[in-house]
Amino acid sequence: MHSALFDIDSYDDEYHQFQRDVYLLIEGTLNASKQYLDKECETELAKIKAAMDKTTDSEHHQYLEDEYGDVLLTNISQERFLRNMALVALASRLTHALRNMTNSAESFSPRAKRYEKMNHLSEFNRLWLEYGERFGIDFTVNAGLIAFVEPMREVRNQIVHDGAEAQTFKYLGDTDWNEGVLAFMDASFEKKYPDYVSEDGSEVNVSEQQLKNTVESSVRLVGWLASELRKRELAHIKDQGTASH
Repeated sequence: MHSALFDIDSYDDEYHQFQRDVYLLIEGTLNASKQYLDKECETELAKIKAAMDKTTDSEHHQYLEDEYGDVLLTNISQERFLRNMALVALASRLTHALRNMTNSAESFSPRAKRYEKMNHLSEFNRLWLEYGERFGIDFTVNAGLIAFVEPMREVRNQIVHDGAEAQTFKYLGDTDWNEGVLAFMDASFEKKYPDYVSEDGSEVNVSEQQLKNTVESSVRLVGWLASELRKRELAHIKDQGTASH
């Protein structure tokens, strides 16, 4: 019985499944979609360029130039949307992986409370609390491993709950009339995360490098936690075996 338990590592399985999903379903889908959009953009631009080369009408030429610019802007906007959605998917998949591992740990460390009911905490803070109380994993000492999570969560929330708008309208009660034209606008996200905002300051913009860094940090975190939980599970199995003799 104990030998079989030693051979089954559900945490490592979760870690590798997480890696596969992130690299194939999230990054792979993003790259494939980007290639498709780039190809469509190049085709449209080539058509407009050919028409521009043929026309001798100045007004029509200007119209085509505007169309050319619109196609480029549309492509930029579409690719930004895809990167933003990839971050949203990554945050959800990370949450799922962390919860799955806590469920697997029921065999050696049953829950003493329902952490999911603690609605005053974010989903990740509930997880850090659970990992700390159930498994003794200290995220204060290991703060560097989760430093990426809070920015990811807040950027995710801005994308999902505010339509990826970097500046949103304030509630009437929050309006400061001394701010002039900005009285109605909440620019707190833009001020807190300027690197996640488009150049014109209007939209959330997750760059390719930011997404890559977040993916790497997520994989590192899941791998580390999988290893830590496995150590605790093996220690429990050994203790049970010793106690039974």
